[in-house]
Amino acid sequence: MANVVYPIVMSVMLIVALAFFVKIMITKVQILLKAKPDVRWDRVPERIGAMVKVAFAQVKLFKEPGPGLMHALIFWGFLMLLVRSISIMGRGFAGPESNWTLLWFCPTLETIYTYMKDWTELVVLAMVGYAWFRRAVTKPKRLTITFSGYLVLSLIGGLMITDFLYDGARFAQLAFVGKDGFTMPQELVKALTHEQGYAPVSAFVGTWFASLSPSVLTVIEVAMFWLHLGILLFFMNELPRSKHFHVITSIPNTFFASLDSPGALAPIKDIENQETFGVIEPRELTWKQIFDGYSCTECGRCTVTCPTVISGKTLSPKQLIIDTREYIKKHEADILAGKDTAESGETMIDYVKKEAIWACTTCRSCEENCPVSITHTDKIVDYRRRLTLMEGDYAPEIGTTMKNLENKSNPWGLAMGERGMWMVEELGVPLISEKGEAEYLYYLGCSASFDDRNKRVATALVKLLQKAGIDFAILGPEEACCGDSARRLGNEYLFQMQAQQNIEAFKQYKFKKILTACPHGYNTIKNEYPQFGGNYEVVHHAELLAQLVRDGRLALPAHGDPLRVVFHDSCYLGRYNGIYDQPRDVLKALPGVSLGEIEKSRKNGMCCGAGGGMMWKEEHEGERINRVRVKQLQEANNPEMVASACPFCLQMNKDGIAELELSDQLKTKDIAELLAERIGV
Repeated sequence: MANVVYPIVMSVMLIVALAFFVKIMITKVQILLKAKPDVRWDRVPERIGAMVKVAFAQVKLFKEPGPGLMHALIFWGFLMLLVRSISIMGRGFAGPESNWTLLWFCPTLETIYTYMKDWTELVVLAMVGYAWFRRAVTKPKRLTITFSGYLVLSLIGGLMITDFLYDGARFAQLAFVGKDGFTMPQELVKALTHEQGYAPVSAFVGTWFASLSPSVLTVIEVAMFWLHLGILLFFMNELPRSKHFHVITSIPNTFFASLDSPGALAPIKDIENQETFGVIEPRELTWKQIFDGYSCTECGRCTVTCPTVISGKTLSPKQLIIDTREYIKKHEADILAGKDTAESGETMIDYVKKEAIWACTTCRSCEENCPVSITHTDKIVDYRRRLTLMEGDYAPEIGTTMKNLENKSNPWGLAMGERGMWMVEELGVPLISEKGEAEYLYYLGCSASFDDRNKRVATALVKLLQKAGIDFAILGPEEACCGDSARRLGNEYLFQMQAQQNIEAFKQYKFKKILTACPHGYNTIKNEYPQFGGNYEVVHHAELLAQLVRDGRLALPAHGDPLRVVFHDSCYLGRYNGIYDQPRDVLKALPGVSLGEIEKSRKNGMCCGAGGGMMWKEEHEGERINRVRVKQLQEANNPEMVASACPFCLQMNKDGIAELELSDQLKTKDIAELLAERIGV
């Protein structure tokens, strides 16, 4: 009779569970199809490599060794135990006397798997206990403690426990075979005896049941069998309805991750002929941007070094993704019906909060730390594009900056005709229009052209280039702002205008490389100008100076005055372009200099607060980011000097030091200035 009941019950359970699951998934897929297209099927080998590294190897989790290992072990264990779950499901169709496994075709492989499975379940159960303890007792700030989290942990733990009890009850029955009329098919006895020898944990559980009767053991076996399957099928349907949808979507999300430079925002194509810009409702997002929301684990790793979170502002990158996802979920019916969700009286921007949108420094710390390759910056800039280009909704100081950029091509609104001419007059730097061609076209950027503090950096760099015999020239008044601030403030139209102006100027002259001392100009020209036909080899001054020192073209003295230095990583130099070692190589080469490091440096470094156009915006919430950063930098070797390789960072660190009244004990300089001083130019 049981042989008939089992497949019927199994079929009913599976059909009902799959019906609910498919219904939920169809809605999710339909939402994605309503979004804007995005090509993510290209470069398949690279995508597979990224997926293996990020999703399966879980490399991003191990920045926090303890919790990282815990999550990785649960993930790896869950994947491995899928074979076991499918095997048990197969037994539901085969009947209670079946010992069918998914690896039936290879007994040796099945034996190895049995042994590994047994210990894996024990490890996963221990890690579930650790995860429960963290949520209930230690409660890390970055975690969102919810009932759903406890429920999923309970379900995973339940799968492990029911499987142990199921196997334990089966193994315990072997002791009664042939006694008091208790029988079991010989083939099953043989299979269970073999399996028991390679399942030490389950076999140990079986010893707990030694005093029970065969009938009770049968009840336990049957109850644990169906409870295991019930938990499994309930779990399958709980995932897409909760934040744990990431269990299904996180692996494909890493496959679909962008393979382009992280420093390049997607352009608005055919901008002259578009009627609307940016994002204010879900259908204006790309399907991948929505898929990011489905994949968010709510782990909070994106908040660990986020400058806005640390300094107490509205923006939390985790909450931004959650709010976007929840707004979409709330308006699924309207999206599927093709209705404007804003008709409900609340736009997606309102739901996410304008204060959050305008707080981001675009430092990409969130993206660097996300274990499932979610991007945040693109969504924030898309929201800003809507606010800037469609609604003119931005802070007054941002309006002034953009007006200056549009009229004078620099944020201060100074005369374009004076751009870079101080360098010609004071340092004898040639204009490329007069020189004709050069090895390096030195792109000054706005700071070196107009800001008095950064003119000193440019002076040091020029003298170093001249001493090393570098062939270079500048554009002078023909140079325009690179457009970084305009683009990241949402004014894509102004950015494209500035980019095209520079590209047209570059086309007129012969040069091999573009040199810049500003990471923002470096990133924009290197990674974003190619979107408009401007393909150039771009070199940051940290790279060139490190090379010149290494090659001996800038000879350093044997001795120098002692100086304790800490280096502040620019986000646009480091996280955006992977340049961490070269500026440190310059500092390490300086005689007398002792270079210290802090915990929040390199990939884990915190922004100075100026990126994303925030250089030009006042901070009205929480503590000023540059003050927080200066405090962090003091954690090094009791530094006397904060070195940097970015004009924005230099200014922000200088202001932070002054605001904290540390100017007597802590100074700021660019690496070019420190190198020039030690060489004596």
